[in-house]
Amino acid sequence: MQVFPYDRKLGNLLPVLGGALEDELEPRLLTDLEPGRWRIEQRTIQPTRYRTELGAALRYTLRVRDRLTAQSETRRCYLKVYRNERGAETFQLLQALTDKAEAGGAPYGVVRPIAYVRELRTLALEEARGPALQQILLHGGDWSAALRAVARAVAAFNQDDLPLTERHSLADQLADVNRAASLVRWACPELRAQVEALTAAIEAGLTDVPPALIHRDLKTDHIFLSGDQVIFIDLDSVVLGDPVRDPAHLVAHITARVGLDALPADEARRAADVFVDEYFAHVPPAWRPQFQLHRVGALIEVAGGIFKRQEPRWPEKVAAAIAEAHRAAPGAL
Repeated sequence: MQVFPYDRKLGNLLPVLGGALEDELEPRLLTDLEPGRWRIEQRTIQPTRYRTELGAALRYTLRVRDRLTAQSETRRCYLKVYRNERGAETFQLLQALTDKAEAGGAPYGVVRPIAYVRELRTLALEEARGPALQQILLHGGDWSAALRAVARAVAAFNQDDLPLTERHSLADQLADVNRAASLVRWACPELRAQVEALTAAIEAGLTDVPPALIHRDLKTDHIFLSGDQVIFIDLDSVVLGDPVRDPAHLVAHITARVGLDALPADEARRAADVFVDEYFAHVPPAWRPQFQLHRVGALIEVAGGIFKRQEPRWPEKVAAAIAEAHRAAPGAL
C-alpha cells in the first residue's frame, strides 16, 4: 500500500513537493521583475494529476509583492515528475519546437519548457496561454473558427519534419485497441458482440502507411488557443505513426463528449464534422480512406478509458462511445 506522496517508484516526488526546486525555478519565474524589489509572499505546489508509480503533474504558484508600491503579481508554471528520463526527451523536443515557432517556421505552438532538472527527473513548463478547446466548446457560441484553426494546426503538426526515430506501428495500435476492447467487453458484457464486430473490422481494414509525426494524445484539454495561435501541451507521447490517428483521437474525444458532458450530442457531432472537413482540406488526399476505421478504434479506446477512470455514469457513457463507433463505421460492418 502506498499513500501520496510516498511512492516507492517516484522517490523524486517528495523532494519536489518539499521545495527542492526553489533555487532552480524561482529566479526563472521572476526574470521580468526588477531584482531585489519583489518579495515572495506565498508559494504553493498543488497536484493536478498523479499516477501511482508512473508520474505526477503539479501546479507551482508564486505570489509576490513589490516592496515599494505594494503591487502584487502571480507567477505560475507546471511541473511534471517522471519515473524515468522521458522528461529529458520531452524537454529537447519542446525546445526544438519552440525555437522553430520563434523563427517563424511553424503554424502552431507548444507549451514552452522552462527547465529540466535531471537529478529530480522533473520538467518545468510555462502555463499555456489562452483557453483550452474544451472550455471553448463548453462556453457556447460559435466555435467553428476555433475548430478550423485547430484542424489546420494539427494538419501542420502531422506534416512537420522532426528528427524522431521512435515509431508506433500498426501492430502497436491494434494491441492498444484490443486491450481497450477486452476491457469494455469485460465491463459491459452486453456490448460484447458490437465490440467484437468493430474490432474485427479494424483489424481487417487498416493497413500500414508511411509514418509521420503524431502527438498520440490529442484531446480537447491538451489544445489551447491564444489569439490566432494554437498551442499543444502534453507532448510526452510524440512518435512517428499513422498521421490520421491524431484527428481520429481528437474527434473520438469530442463525439464521446469526454469532459464535455454539457455539450449536446448533436453539437458534438457537428463540431467533429467542422474539424474533420478542415483537417482533410490541408493534408494529402491519400490520408482520408482509413480515417473512419481509426475513428472507430479511437472510440473503443475512449470507452475503455471512461471505464478505467470510473467516470460518473460510466456504463451509459461507455455504451454511448460504442454507439458512436458504430455510427462512424456503417460501411465497415
